[in-house]
Amino acid sequence: MIYILKNKNMPWGSYGEILWQGIYYFNERTKIHCISRTAPFCPKIYRSQYDSQMPVVIVKEDVKNLIENHFTDLNFTEIHKEKIVKIDWQDWDLSADEPAVYPSGDMDAEEYITRRKHDETLSKEMGKLYALIPYKEGYVYYDEKDGKEKLVKSVLPSKDIFIANSLKDQHIYVSEKMKSFLESSFPDEIYFKPAILGEPDNFDDIEGTFFRLNMLKEKADKMSKGDWQKWHKLKREAQKLIEGIDKLKSEPVKNRRKLKVITLLNQANEIYPLNYEEWMFGFWE
Repeated sequence: MIYILKNKNMPWGSYGEILWQGIYYFNERTKIHCISRTAPFCPKIYRSQYDSQMPVVIVKEDVKNLIENHFTDLNFTEIHKEKIVKIDWQDWDLSADEPAVYPSGDMDAEEYITRRKHDETLSKEMGKLYALIPYKEGYVYYDEKDGKEKLVKSVLPSKDIFIANSLKDQHIYVSEKMKSFLESSFPDEIYFKPAILGEPDNFDDIEGTFFRLNMLKEKADKMSKGDWQKWHKLKREAQKLIEGIDKLKSEPVKNRRKLKVITLLNQANEIYPLNYEEWMFGFWE
């Protein structure tokens, strides 16, 4: 069996979620995993929600050591604690219809954290936090027959924890062994749901789609700020030329303009593959 790792169910919608998990993100520029959250309470283990495409499991140092004593081939990295703020929410009545305190400002859940000052003492007392980064293997597909997302059974990863190629938000999947260990060790922090397995009729198409998407992501990750600026500039120049083409009177001039547009779009496409947009009709397929 394969299981989906889920956070403890919290009351109050997004307010409860932000109090439990904080705000996690991966800084693409510095390649650093970052967290901002409330304290002094911090769960020993929980999954990030804010990075939906590349979620991680966030753990305290003693939990990291415990897991490493029972499992191999895991990828841990320390998390930078960007902002730790004081809210003693763990003493609030979790059965109440509303939180004891709402965030200030616009009352967005994130403002529990963003509108408060960093507390370095609490940050040190919390200790080190680590991200357990799941490997990405396997595929998820949508079965239209019963309207459910399913893991492709025939290419299931052998990892104890992984994420799969998916067109929707990512789940974190675990093996039976990992589920049993975490469930018995941390029953108050996380829980598990059985994953649904299946076999699609069009596996080759699914595999091809994710191959192309992963290739695009790899290319995007290698793009510099200058590359993106040039790409957008070429697109803008091409669009501007297209908008004025009907005002030209002679066909030779129109043809030269069209060739210029096609050249600009080809140059942009060489930098990063273009997606078709309506204004490209007749010039790009």
